[in-house]
Amino acid sequence: MALSKWVNSPNEVIQNMAEKMLQKFVSYWSVIHVLMGVATVLDPRYKMELLEFYFESIYPIDFFSQVNRIRNLYYDLVSEYQAKKHQDSTSSFESQDVVSDGKSKLCDYDRYIERKKRARTSTMKIELDHYLEEEVLPRSSDFDILMWWKLNELKYPTLQAIARDVLAIPISTVASELAFSIGGQILTPHHSRLHYTTLEALMCSKSWLWNSENAGSRSIEESTFTDEIESDDEGGSLVSNITQCLQD
Repeated sequence: MALSKWVNSPNEVIQNMAEKMLQKFVSYWSVIHVLMGVATVLDPRYKMELLEFYFESIYPIDFFSQVNRIRNLYYDLVSEYQAKKHQDSTSSFESQDVVSDGKSKLCDYDRYIERKKRARTSTMKIELDHYLEEEVLPRSSDFDILMWWKLNELKYPTLQAIARDVLAIPISTVASELAFSIGGQILTPHHSRLHYTTLEALMCSKSWLWNSENAGSRSIEESTFTDEIESDDEGGSLVSNITQCLQD
């Protein structure tokens, strides 16, 4: 929402920067936003209310279709997890029949109860409907969502299984990708055999020079990083290059 606002900025520099940032952001958001929506609904403090609140601003044209897209995905997930649960229970039940070797006279009765349970489940409201109909919890900074799902396992067994899988997915941070992006500017196809100490010195010196330029001072002590690279074969040329950059 902030990027969309900055795109319409009267400042041309901010506008051009925001357009590039928005283009890169959309390439990631289009892939991950459905999964992020699923994780948001699994938070009892937000559920569908948070998506409806923000999606109305993010997608002013197709707001309802975007919300229904995540809602339908949830129903598909619940159905898939319930089917898997029934399949596992059926496999366990059949294995017990093999062990009993037909000695139990109530096996047919057990199958009848199992079929009746499935028919009743298909006509009842599924867990997701009951979960969404309940009021959202008040927001608090010390809320432990994993503990909440653990305590409500008996009430929402299927949703608890979904939460256990979805909320365990790690989300990569910007910092790790940013480090590789900077490294890509230094390690090129024609400049790809740098020693790791040389690469570290180049990245550090670039950061120091940038900070020094922004602070209005270009006085940087060369000794702060020459000690790290004097054992490197490329150290001599690196120091001379950095010295020349400082003089310029």
